[in-house]
Amino acid sequence: MQQIILVSGPAGAGKTAVAEALCERFDRMAHVEVDLLRAMIKAGHRDPWLGDPQAVEQRALAVRNACAIARGCIAARYAVVIDDVAQPVDLVTYRAQLAGAHVHLVTLLPALDVTLARDRGRSVSVPDRVRALHAEFTRDVYAGALPGAVLDTSADANAALTADRVQDAVACGAALLAL
Repeated sequence: MQQIILVSGPAGAGKTAVAEALCERFDRMAHVEVDLLRAMIKAGHRDPWLGDPQAVEQRALAVRNACAIARGCIAARYAVVIDDVAQPVDLVTYRAQLAGAHVHLVTLLPALDVTLARDRGRSVSVPDRVRALHAEFTRDVYAGALPGAVLDTSADANAALTADRVQDAVACGAALLAL
């Protein structure tokens, strides 16, 4: 059975770079970048963190679309890595939509200063949002609201090293998301 690795964490955590590094290691692997799915909404687009009904609807739509793509890839015998700022509310949808698949959740959570430095290198940087997301993820980790594996990637020299750590967490079953 093919696997799905859900790489999560705040903006600037390195999710996309790690997902790409994971994909380079396998012959049949798809990368689903949920931010790209969210950006497909042009007219009426709402940022996912705004919390109004339309933003909530679009956030859920992006997660459902990511799951649909993942299911299609699994059916074609591709492994999948999804990168998303997946918070506990999103995990409800991921669990429901990916029932029956082997899903591993790995949350990347470098120190705030590292996250902010990485985020500054992006084309669009919103430091206040990065701080807020980092605080939310930290709170959720300490409250036990995020299952799977949580990796402090502050000291990782590059995405390939973090990808090694993700693979280790998946291989030993530490990241398995109970569906």
